[in-house]
Amino acid sequence: MHLKSFEYFRGLAILFIVAGHTYVYWDMDSFYEKVFANLITGGTTFFVFISGFFFHHVFYPKFQYNQFILKKVKYVLLPYTLLSLTGVACFVFYLDHPPYAEVFITDQTNSWYQYIWLFVQYWWTGSILDAYWYIPFIMIIFALSPLFIKQIQLPIKVQVGLFIFLLCMSSLIHRSAHNLSPIHSVIYFIPVYMLGIICSIEKIRVFKFIEGKSVILGLSVVLMSAAQILIYNEYGNFHKETMFSYEGIDMIIFQKVLMCFFLLSVIQKFENKDIPFFKYIASASFAIYFIHPWILYFFDYLSVFERFNFLPGVLGSVVTLSSVMVLSLAIAAIIKWTFPNQSRFVIGW
Repeated sequence: MHLKSFEYFRGLAILFIVAGHTYVYWDMDSFYEKVFANLITGGTTFFVFISGFFFHHVFYPKFQYNQFILKKVKYVLLPYTLLSLTGVACFVFYLDHPPYAEVFITDQTNSWYQYIWLFVQYWWTGSILDAYWYIPFIMIIFALSPLFIKQIQLPIKVQVGLFIFLLCMSSLIHRSAHNLSPIHSVIYFIPVYMLGIICSIEKIRVFKFIEGKSVILGLSVVLMSAAQILIYNEYGNFHKETMFSYEGIDMIIFQKVLMCFFLLSVIQKFENKDIPFFKYIASASFAIYFIHPWILYFFDYLSVFERFNFLPGVLGSVVTLSSVMVLSLAIAAIIKWTFPNQSRFVIGW
């Protein structure tokens, strides 16, 4: 059963992800700018939720582990590996501007095996570009699929209880510092993936429950965003070095779970309508994900943002988002048109 609402949701999710990576280049000084930043940050949660939903909705009925993993290796891990290798060659060798050099380069690199080890570290952590940490994390989630098969077979009340417990744990452990630990990310996001599965199992009841509640859910999301700033005087994702230190309650994960239901409550109104723009964005979402960090990297490297620092934070982030989305789509379309049979192995589309 094809669900247009989740197709549109995927299109919105990539917009949020790119937006969350663009606002960081702009100053968010006022309270309202910080609320705005809080609302657009953490869009990865939507991708994880959608992935969990489709694991049950699409793959579970005829699930075969080997075929499932092979497909993910071909269309997710392979493009990521090729682009990471290209990133290392470009940023480390050519530009001599490696990301997180203070973490991964502790001594002079002058032998081939040191370069291989450097690439392995970037590949494992996904840190060659800011957004790429998601791939090592989600590949571990895919590898754990038998656990989620077991989850699906549990009574729904048990599943909900496990989700609530693990979500509370996630709010305590936060995201890993700079997203450098895939295992930390798995533990943090696993309840969101489980929630996607639960919502697929109970999709009729979920859609009925959220119907007509867009205003209530939307206000709840905005209030949680504002509450984080009032309580912690900070905006954005919660990160920390170790899982077992207490550094407050991560409010973003609760806000984003609520926003999943808010967005669904809005999108379900368009289930029977064709919206070509969102359909196209959704189809190209993985390509946009792979390409947009390159554009942001070179915008920053070439000091493009500094030339427009007179713009207020919200306007600057909106302009950047629009520019990056257009460029990402254009590059993706050119690659897909030039290499129609190979592009999926390079950019996932």
